[in-house]
Amino acid sequence: MPTHLLPVSRRAFIAESMMATAVLQQTPLPGEESMSNPDVWALLSDTHLLSASSIERHYRANKANMDKRAMTVIENFGHASGQVNALPETPAGLILNGDCVHVGGSDEYGLLASQFEALEKIPLHVTMGNHDHRNDFSRVFRERWLRDDRVLLKQRHVSVLKSRHANLVLLDSLTMQMPDNPVKGPGILGNKQLGWLESVLDSESDKPAIVMFHHNIDPSEAYQKHSDEKEIIVESASDFKGLEGGLEDTDSFLDLLQSKPHVKAVITGHMHQFRIFKWRKVCFISLPSVGYTFDPREPVGWIRLQLQKNGAVFTLQTLDNKHARHGISAKLRWN
Repeated sequence: MPTHLLPVSRRAFIAESMMATAVLQQTPLPGEESMSNPDVWALLSDTHLLSASSIERHYRANKANMDKRAMTVIENFGHASGQVNALPETPAGLILNGDCVHVGGSDEYGLLASQFEALEKIPLHVTMGNHDHRNDFSRVFRERWLRDDRVLLKQRHVSVLKSRHANLVLLDSLTMQMPDNPVKGPGILGNKQLGWLESVLDSESDKPAIVMFHHNIDPSEAYQKHSDEKEIIVESASDFKGLEGGLEDTDSFLDLLQSKPHVKAVITGHMHQFRIFKWRKVCFISLPSVGYTFDPREPVGWIRLQLQKNGAVFTLQTLDNKHARHGISAKLRWN
C-alpha cells in the first residue's frame, strides 16, 4: 500500500494512511530537518518475512526447508537494515517495494514491525506485493496510524513522494483475488488507478517522475513487435527469461507513459533480479530481492538511489560485500 512511517526511534509507526484508503504525501518528508540527504533513497524489495504459523498452515510438507528460509529472510532483513543505517548520511527515505511478507497474517506483519525498529532515523514507505495482504497489514498497524481524510483512491493505496529533483509516484498493483493463498496472483493497476496516475503526472509535470510498484511489466507480444529494441544498461546475473504473473495491464500502462515524457523511470520488484534497461525512452529498473533469489547467480541485496538534477544513479548494495556484483552502478541521464 504505500504507508508512510515516521522514524521509529520513538517505537511508534505513524502512517499517513487509512484502511482501504490512499493519501497523498505532499508535506516535507519526516527527517528532512536532520542530517539526512534529501537526494538519497534506499530501495528494498521482496523481503518475504515468514512466520511459523504460515509454515504450519501452508508448507507443512516442506517444513524443514521453509523453517530454514524463515531464518534466512529475517537475517537478511537485519543485514540490509544495518547497511542502510551505516550509510554516511541518512537517506530521505526507505521504500520497501512489496512482498514484505510471504503469506500475510498478524504474525508476519508483527515481524515486519519488529524489523522496522532497527531503522531508527529513516522515514519508511511500503507498497504491497502479491504475497502481501492489505487487511492483515491494517490490523497490525491500524492503531498507530495518523488518520487523514484526503482520500484519493478507494481500495488502492497510492502516493507521491516529492523531492527537489524528481517525484516518486508509488502505485498499488496487488489484486487480492485470492486473499487466503500465499501468492495472490498477477498484478493489475486498473482503469481507475491509471486515471489517477495520469492526473498526478499532469499536475506534477514540472520535474521528472519515477513510477514505482511491485509487479514486473509484462507487455504483450503484439506490443513488443511494434516497439523499439530494448537497450540493456545492466544485465542480470542469471539469464533473463521473463516471469509470468506480472502486470496484466502493462500495455495500457505503457501507452500512458508515452504521453507523459517527464516519466523517466519505472521501478519494480517481483522478479528477484537486478536488471536495468531502456525501452521507449523510459528506464526500467528491476530491484534485487532482500529475502532470497530464484537463481544462485543473482545477488541478495538492495539499491541506493541517488537523485540528481538531470538523472539518477542506481548502485547495487549486496548483503555480501565480497560478491562480484557488489557496487555495480548505473548513472542514468534523463533526455
